[in-house]
Amino acid sequence: MNNNQNKSLEFTLAGNLGNMIGQQALQVAHLQVALKEKNEEMRQKDNLIAELKHQNESLQKRGGVDDKRQISIKHQ
Repeated sequence: MNNNQNKSLEFTLAGNLGNMIGQQALQVAHLQVALKEKNEEMRQKDNLIAELKHQNESLQKRGGVDDKRQISIKHQ
């Protein structure tokens, strides 16, 4: 190979490596966004679980609910 071919190969390899790094960075960014969304979903579900536990405890302290009410809650 002559010097011009070596330079061309170096530039091609450098360009390809840069593209691969760019693609990996983009993929990481997409994964970070997806993780943030999933964490928010989990936080909302945790809040709902805490609220439902509190409601359940309140109902139990008041003497509970009748069977029909319990069935309708389970099927929602």
